[in-house]
Amino acid sequence: MMRLLFPLVCTVIPVLAGWTLAAPKPNAEPTNAQETAAQKAQEEAALEKKYQAWVAKLPPAQQAWERTLQAELGNFYLPIHKREKVAGKANAWDFVADDPTLPRVLLIGDSVSRAYTQTVRKQLAGIANVHRAPANCGPTATGLKKLDVWLGDGNWDLIHFNFGIHDRATPLPEYSQRLEQLVQRMQKRSAKLAWATTTPIPDVPEKKYTARSITDRNAVAAAIMRKYGVLVDDLFTAIMPKLAEFQLPQDVHFNGPGNEYLGQKVAEFIQAQLPHRFVLTARASQIDPRAREHPELDFVFQDAKGKPQDLQYAVVDTRVPARGQLVIWLMGYNAALFERISGYGLHAIQPHYANRWFGKLKPQDRDDGVSLGKIRLEAATGTDHSPLVDIPRPDGMVERSIQFVKWLKKEHPAGNWGQFLNADETDLLWDKVIMAGSSHGSTTAARFAKHQKVARVVMFCGPRVQFDSWQGLPSATPANRYFGFTHVLDTGWSGDHYCRSWILLGLAQYGPVVDVDTTPAPFAHSRRLITNADVKKDTRRAHSSVVPGGAAVKDAQGKFLHESVWKYLFTQSVDQVGQAVSPEPDCRLNLKP
Repeated sequence: MMRLLFPLVCTVIPVLAGWTLAAPKPNAEPTNAQETAAQKAQEEAALEKKYQAWVAKLPPAQQAWERTLQAELGNFYLPIHKREKVAGKANAWDFVADDPTLPRVLLIGDSVSRAYTQTVRKQLAGIANVHRAPANCGPTATGLKKLDVWLGDGNWDLIHFNFGIHDRATPLPEYSQRLEQLVQRMQKRSAKLAWATTTPIPDVPEKKYTARSITDRNAVAAAIMRKYGVLVDDLFTAIMPKLAEFQLPQDVHFNGPGNEYLGQKVAEFIQAQLPHRFVLTARASQIDPRAREHPELDFVFQDAKGKPQDLQYAVVDTRVPARGQLVIWLMGYNAALFERISGYGLHAIQPHYANRWFGKLKPQDRDDGVSLGKIRLEAATGTDHSPLVDIPRPDGMVERSIQFVKWLKKEHPAGNWGQFLNADETDLLWDKVIMAGSSHGSTTAARFAKHQKVARVVMFCGPRVQFDSWQGLPSATPANRYFGFTHVLDTGWSGDHYCRSWILLGLAQYGPVVDVDTTPAPFAHSRRLITNADVKKDTRRAHSSVVPGGAAVKDAQGKFLHESVWKYLFTQSVDQVGQAVSPEPDCRLNLKP
């Protein structure tokens, strides 16, 4: 037995000794602090090697950004950033290559701001270049030290910033003083500043969290922002009703849906402040409770399928210098036209008003020589001018336009819509208004301008009226402010409707009828413009071809032929006029059968 045991012991001992002395396997769980540190160092070295290899492949500008992040992110966020970059993941500190056609936005804030940055970028893709300060920005004291690094090179169109959670223990006088200094410095580098109110935190004594610390600092910040005219993005109020749903338990941070919600709110706020072309809509029946349907005129708020029929449009482009004039368009919304109008620096609205009366009238009433003009004026003003219709003021063009502009002033302050309202907001400043329309709309625009002095009247394919004579009535709007444009194949032209109206309006004293296809801008400064552009002899297309859109004529390169005409109609100085001529003798003024 002894001889058997000895070899067995001898065999086992070397095995045990070998197992005890061998180094841990690479993937083995560390058993002590030394092994843990060694494994961590090994992992960090591997990560650093991969990260540096990734950086080496980047363009110079992006490499410079990574060097900034390496210097600023700190021991907590930098390793996270490196791991995400090596794994090919996007994060809040991604390098942003500016699109020079878009505004530049900078986000400054703590980890709450960091968590919603990517949602803001997603929401504003194609609208703004959204950058983020290269840090978890912390308290105001850090901001004063690091602000120049965060601001980087160049200026900003908007800086959206916040300091609060990390300042919850900062004495209020110091917080106020530092925040004011930060605002002063940022205003030198940005066209606009937007303060994000600090989001709520819970009372958690062991973490030294107090809800009161945030409300106190938001109050201090509010006074500073008022003093310096800084915009306020009230995230505190926005998230407050949703804390139970979005805030992590006993934490200052939010869950994924909460971060996305905040990011969407921030993006909406920023977009409303940035210079770009805004297209806004509102239903007339929702912004004015006095608005009523008129089924007797086939004038309703929604069709049989429930599709809204009272949707109103507004457009302004804050990227171009504003001319301080408002176009009221009296036909259906025309996106191509509104794009150009806003590009000229004009504001524009398309109000929904009771204008479907013309298809409900008997010919003997409609064509008696006076009724059409009276009905148009009642539809425009909402005051009683005709016994044939009953259109109250809230459903006329004037009041619908006033209410729409009031709504726009409230809902879209970046558009500066209030400049078109009088002091008590009971009326528009009509000397700043351009009345415009096509066909039926141009006719009503001209009829209203006879009644109310306006800045200008633009009449596409109109006025389309052959029996009424209101065109010859005394005009509140000077005759040199009326501009017309039509196609010669339009039956309104071939039937002498347009030339008759233009003569009665007195436009011959400001120049001859000018063919825009043979006479370049400024078209001899005339108010009477025509075209003979190729519409394949289609009279219906001819009618609408003078307005931007699908029927408008294009050249061989696919560009609209009449861009210069449209700009002239809306922007030509009303004081520059053509040479007076005698009314054309071949235009019939009496079209009654």
